[in-house]
Amino acid sequence: MLPLSDTLVLDLTQAIAGPTAGQILGDMGADVIKVEPLHGEHFRPHFGGAWVPSMNRNKRGLALDLRTAGGRDVLMRLVRKADVFMEAFTPGVIDKLGFGWDTVSKENPRLIYASVSGYGQTGPYSHRAGYDPCIQAEIGLMDATGPYKGEMCRVGTAPIDYSTGLACAGGIAFALLHRHKTGRGQRLDLSLFDVGMHLMSHWITNHGQTGENPERMGTSNTILCPLRVFPTKTQPVFVACTNDAFWKLLCTALGRQDWLADARFASNKDRVANRAILEPLIEAFFLQHTADALLDKLIPAGMPSAAAYKLSDVLANPHTAARGSVIEVDYPGIGPVKSANNPIKLSDAPVEVRRKSPMIGQHTVEIMREVGYSDGEIAALREAKAIAGT
Repeated sequence: MLPLSDTLVLDLTQAIAGPTAGQILGDMGADVIKVEPLHGEHFRPHFGGAWVPSMNRNKRGLALDLRTAGGRDVLMRLVRKADVFMEAFTPGVIDKLGFGWDTVSKENPRLIYASVSGYGQTGPYSHRAGYDPCIQAEIGLMDATGPYKGEMCRVGTAPIDYSTGLACAGGIAFALLHRHKTGRGQRLDLSLFDVGMHLMSHWITNHGQTGENPERMGTSNTILCPLRVFPTKTQPVFVACTNDAFWKLLCTALGRQDWLADARFASNKDRVANRAILEPLIEAFFLQHTADALLDKLIPAGMPSAAAYKLSDVLANPHTAARGSVIEVDYPGIGPVKSANNPIKLSDAPVEVRRKSPMIGQHTVEIMREVGYSDGEIAALREAKAIAGT
């Protein structure tokens, strides 16, 4: 028995954040129906067709044209029996389609309604379309990221999108628990902006205390030293001295009692002040050794440290395999598709791929029959181009 068995989720989202949330819910046992336009969501062509399969396992596929009365009728029938409704339109669009919160909550008062948007349902930016890199720019993350005194950089993945997906899935779970206690549904207002601000939490605190903006420090950090990647004979190595105890541990593990005895490096405050002296000393030492030789001393000693790998190295890492962090599923016409596995591991409910990501409208007929449509009605709606799929 999976945690969300017997939970029906209508997933009208596209791209990353919403589909991530829907995939997590599906992994946890929910019957997630991916509702797409007749031509499919706009990210389907990406990665040679592998994008959507990587983001939508454990879902069924329904293709509807919500601009038609027939398409809207199909969705409303599902709304009446659903537990969760997820949408990621720019605020106001879903209302024009006839499926805003005020409308559907009257049809189904127990419905959990999750809206995922760039900037939220309120505020002066709420009308804007939201994209992860735009949010990175607007919350100061891009300004805080980049080489030392160099040009600002976008973080090399979509951290705000994926974090919003995780937050959305968690919020839906909390809302379902609340409904279990009260019998009432509610609306969730998830925004990339809010989640992005949460990711900037410690810098917000620092600014409140000092008035300072984050500096671009490459892999380093303005308030801690040494904390950065250092080159070696082989793979670069990251070390994180987050306190004076770790500094002592680093020096002891590497046999550098001279660093430990140097008054210029006695405290973190001293090390930060003398960064320009200390970091070249560490860099010169690390360049005399291989990454493996250094990590063989640092890791057993308990020093926070790691090799700085390329993705190809990570995919070949035995720990990745042992944790089941990556899964591979074969798709007709595409071939094997690798994707990240669900990071939530429950001892009594192991996650597995019960359904491959659906093709456009793959389960349209099956789903429509479940809400009372006859074969004749289905054929008529197909003829009217209100639905698509098999």
